[in-house]
Amino acid sequence: MGGEAEMTQMAASLEEAPDGRLRITTEPAASDAAGCVVVRVHGEIDAFTAGTLREQTISASAPLIRPRIVLDLDQVTFCDSSGLNALIAIWKIVRSRRGELMVARPPEVCRRILARTGLDQHIGVSPTVRHALQRIAPK
Repeated sequence: MGGEAEMTQMAASLEEAPDGRLRITTEPAASDAAGCVVVRVHGEIDAFTAGTLREQTISASAPLIRPRIVLDLDQVTFCDSSGLNALIAIWKIVRSRRGELMVARPPEVCRRILARTGLDQHIGVSPTVRHALQRIAPK
């Protein structure tokens, strides 16, 4: 579990899509949820930015043996089918590594997409980041 310890010591990082429409901040969770990473997403998730979201989320969880990721979508202003595909890709990769993915604070546009597609039956949805971390933190 050395990877999990390393992750909790990493500083937060900030990535931005080339056109500036999406900003992603990743940070290790507090010590009470060690082994988890919080990915905060700001802006639009579409065909031009979905790849950045997917790559940065997977990269942030790379040091973890069993990744536990909380995607904080509170500041997402737009999400289309490319964003949905990015969420599915992230979920599949996390599951293949026996990890867990939670979506926290999704705005209405994201909640509708998750519900209409049934993805909310596979990816946990939480009203707060803290609640999401409590649900997926290693016991």
